[in-house]
Amino acid sequence: MDCDHAGSPPQEKIPLFYGASYVYIRAQMPPTRSFDADVLVIGAGPAGTAAAVGVARQGLRTICVERGHFPRQVVGESLLPRANDLLAGLGLLDAVERRGYMVKKGALFLRGSERERFSFADGLAGDSATSFQVPRDDFDQTLATEARRQGVDVRFGQEVLQADFDNDSASLSVKDVWRDQTQTLRARWVLDCSGYGRVLARLLKLDEATGQPARVACFTHFEGDVRPAVDVEGDIWVCCHPINGWLWLIPFSNGRTSVGMVCDPAYWDALEGTPLQKLITQLQRDPNAAQRLAAARPVLPPQVLREYSTKNNKLHGQRWAVAGNAGDFLDPVFSSGVTLALESATLSADLVTRSVRGEHVDWEAGYTVPMTQAVAVFRAMVNGWYGGQLPDIFFNKQKLARIKSRFTSLLGGYVRRDDNPLARDCARSIASVHAAIATAAV
Repeated sequence: MDCDHAGSPPQEKIPLFYGASYVYIRAQMPPTRSFDADVLVIGAGPAGTAAAVGVARQGLRTICVERGHFPRQVVGESLLPRANDLLAGLGLLDAVERRGYMVKKGALFLRGSERERFSFADGLAGDSATSFQVPRDDFDQTLATEARRQGVDVRFGQEVLQADFDNDSASLSVKDVWRDQTQTLRARWVLDCSGYGRVLARLLKLDEATGQPARVACFTHFEGDVRPAVDVEGDIWVCCHPINGWLWLIPFSNGRTSVGMVCDPAYWDALEGTPLQKLITQLQRDPNAAQRLAAARPVLPPQVLREYSTKNNKLHGQRWAVAGNAGDFLDPVFSSGVTLALESATLSADLVTRSVRGEHVDWEAGYTVPMTQAVAVFRAMVNGWYGGQLPDIFFNKQKLARIKSRFTSLLGGYVRRDDNPLARDCARSIASVHAAIATAAV
């Protein structure tokens, strides 16, 4: 730290991480004040950057602290059309579109020789017709860079060690992992968007049993797969595996394809070899994946996730709230993670802004209820998938067009539409449609 001339506020060199290099800027240090920011956001993934932007666009001082370093590779690469709407509402969509990601127009489900494609253009009126397949290392960096451009103070290499809350303020004890120094940041509110780090869930003991069976996911990127025709090249493939679990194939515009599997832990443990060998064995046992990937080769070390579902007993408290995967996370099968992250970030950013400005906010009605309902729809779909009802519905050729359009809307992430009967009580709706199909009454 130094002074350029007498009487000037101190300045400091602050490292910012872009791509594969460190860039140092000279940042004006603010004068001493009771609060370092109006809002502190933990995590710079999609939920964190979206929430931070949502708050900053309302004129509040916002600091976003991220423990890790970008770019990074994580799961959650297939966006849903609803995500486009949310990104547009935050002024982030233009930055995403400029990256030239693969356009995603639908989802193809495969079971042996059976095929069923859901085109997002055939959803309910008002639904967006497309989304994107995004390499998350590039996507997350794009959002973080745009957040900084929109006024958010994004800081990488910042690990939250402790959180304290009272009637008037919130504070975080934050360790700078580059300098090995710890400081306390004070604000009027904290939003935890730390994803799998689940900072407040850990510090405030918010974890709750999910009710979801334990599962294992393994994924990597391949190059050289046989792509389908251009108009459906961007579709996600969801393959029902003939032995256990399911597979995903997500194509990117850079020539790579994300390939992953989800299965029971006992089945995974019984497979022989390294994680990559286990994944390849599973791919070879599925005729659709095996054909598409016959000449493809892996280009990244695989990642393995075990028992990845999470749930909180609370989503908000005194001067804090959680959003994205820092709250509830279900399963990757319907690509709900980023969409729910953006949904919760948008809602929470608005409520935080109003709270900071001194308005009375009913967080339970305005946040917990709508997010619980949204998660419940996806939970019903996840349970219907693993229970076998949804595959039966998807591959049944007798279902009416209106049934398919309603399911298409849900697959597009529009789980909060009151005009979609399937979204009102999704579990009961799936059971009813499945029973009707079983009796050929649809």
